[in-house]
Amino acid sequence: MIGKTQFKIKGLNQEKNFNDLSKKVKIYDFRRLQPDISIFKVSYFDARKTKKMLKGYGYEILEEKNSGFMPFFMKYACNIWILSAIIIAFIGYLIQSPFIWQYEIIGQENLSSQEVVEYIKGNFSNNKNKISTKKVESGLYQHFEEISFVSVIIRGQTLVVNIKEKLLPEEIYGDFEPILSEYDGKVVDISLVSGTMAVAIGDYIQKGDVLVFPYYIDSNGNTNYVDPKAEITLETYTIGNYTHYDDRIEITKTGNTLVLDEVLLNGLVIYTNNAVNNFELYETSVEYLDVSHNNILPLKLRRTTYYELQAQEIHQTFEEAEEEIVALAKEKALENSENYDIIKEEFYNVKHLSGATAVEYVIVGEKTFGG
Repeated sequence: MIGKTQFKIKGLNQEKNFNDLSKKVKIYDFRRLQPDISIFKVSYFDARKTKKMLKGYGYEILEEKNSGFMPFFMKYACNIWILSAIIIAFIGYLIQSPFIWQYEIIGQENLSSQEVVEYIKGNFSNNKNKISTKKVESGLYQHFEEISFVSVIIRGQTLVVNIKEKLLPEEIYGDFEPILSEYDGKVVDISLVSGTMAVAIGDYIQKGDVLVFPYYIDSNGNTNYVDPKAEITLETYTIGNYTHYDDRIEITKTGNTLVLDEVLLNGLVIYTNNAVNNFELYETSVEYLDVSHNNILPLKLRRTTYYELQAQEIHQTFEEAEEEIVALAKEKALENSENYDIIKEEFYNVKHLSGATAVEYVIVGEKTFGG
């Protein structure tokens, strides 16, 4: 046997998805262990594709196990390659270790990192045995008038330059921030008070785009920095999606429960009420209670509650549940929507697929911000 990979998965709608999976890969030894748990094998060479498809279907992979010659061969072949790579990397490290290969510039705000790096490369050696960090500091301080303090250290094969810049007058750089868009949408109205517009009515913009620059240019061509002010109205929209399946399996609680109590001492079970779980399908919740009270022994009660579940096959066409499905899609759109000043329009689109129907609900609104 060249090699196979066994998967144990948990999830619903397995019949439909396995039909799709079997068109892409060959499936062996399929077994259904529980209504939502199955086990099967595929070729070792199809394992990666199968795993990707299973995750795409939304299944939980409980177990992945390889068998056969190829997994064994690949495991040890990889180990050989890893060992070879380590030896080659070690030799490479010995060859290049005396040199600086990276430059890290930190602390600067207005000074260009690239300009600093180019100055260092052009005036100093990259050999760690030939470079003086004190001379680099002195050279940077004399060359860049923006620098008020600088320190240089060598960390491994990286030259780290920490810069503190001089405080520059606000008249040179300004002290104002542009107005940025808070939403995606289309500009429908602008009332500019101060600054320079970066967009026009009718432009489509994205969240974070600049709407108003913090300056204006006077009649002499001079740039004057100001606090930008404007009132902008955007037409924006949100979408809620919901997919309805004509045939599906719904998991619900039956109302039956079982409680298993265990008394623990330092993690060891010293007492149990011996409750036996016979539910075929269930979910659990666990809580820990302190029962030692005045007892010096650190006793804990671990209470596990089992909730019986039942799987029910549902057949319901989109037409039978259209009103409810549209309402669910609208609810998702409202969850994603901003607090619109005006809701201009609401509509939904329906796309019929094989055995499923996708509903897209759109809310169009207006939002005004700025001031």
